[in-house]
Amino acid sequence: MLRPKKKISRKEIKQDKLVSTYFKVYDKIYDYRKHLLFGGIAVIALVLIGVIYYTNLQSEHERAMTELGKVYPLYDEARYERAIEGVLEQNIMGLRDIADNYRRTEAGRIASFYLANAYYHLGEYDDAYRYFSEFRGSDDLLRASALAGRAAIYEVRGEYVKAAEYYQQAANRYGRTAVTPENLKHAGRNYLEAGEYKKALNVFEKLQEEYPESIYTQDVDRYIAQIRVVL
Repeated sequence: MLRPKKKISRKEIKQDKLVSTYFKVYDKIYDYRKHLLFGGIAVIALVLIGVIYYTNLQSEHERAMTELGKVYPLYDEARYERAIEGVLEQNIMGLRDIADNYRRTEAGRIASFYLANAYYHLGEYDDAYRYFSEFRGSDDLLRASALAGRAAIYEVRGEYVKAAEYYQQAANRYGRTAVTPENLKHAGRNYLEAGEYKKALNVFEKLQEEYPESIYTQDVDRYIAQIRVVL
C-alpha cells in the first residue's frame, strides 16, 4: 500500500528552490570547467551569492512585514511606548527591534520611520532625529516626510532657519507628493519666524502659484501682506 504523501511546508518549498538553484549553477560550473578561466568561475560564484542573498533578503522582508503588522495597531492607537518596546508576552516585536534587526529590508526601513515618529510624539527628539536621519526607504512620500520630521524637531528647538531649510528640501527634493504644499507652508512660516522675509515671500508665492487649490494656500495672502509691509 502506498504511503500518504507528506505535506510540504512553504519553508521547505523555499529551501528546495534554493537548493535546486544551487545545483543548477554547480552543474554549469562542472560541465564547462575545462573552458572556464578563474574569472569566469568567480562571476558564476558571484551570481550564486547574489541568488542566496536575494532569497535571504526576501525571507527577512516577509518576517519584518509580519512583525510590523502585529505592532502597527499599537502605533495607530498612539500607544507609542509599547509600540517602540513591543509586548513580549503577546509575542509582539517592538518597532525599535524591527528597525534594527531588519534594516536591510524595506519593511525594516518603514518600521524605522514609524519608530522616529513615535519618539517624536513622546518628545524624545534625539532618538527621533536619529531614526529620521537614518531612514533609507524607497517611497518618495516617506522620504519627504522623514525630512519634514527633522524639520519639525528643529522647529521645536527654535532653530527656525534650519527648520525652514529642511521643510523646503522635503517639498522640493522628491518632486510633488501629497505633503508638498504642507511642507512649503511650514517652510514659509519658519522663514518668517526667523526674519528671513524674502525667502518666506518666495516660498509663499510658490505655494500660491503652484497649489492654488490646496487647503495650505488658504491663508497665504495674509502672510504675504504681512511680509510686504516689512519689505
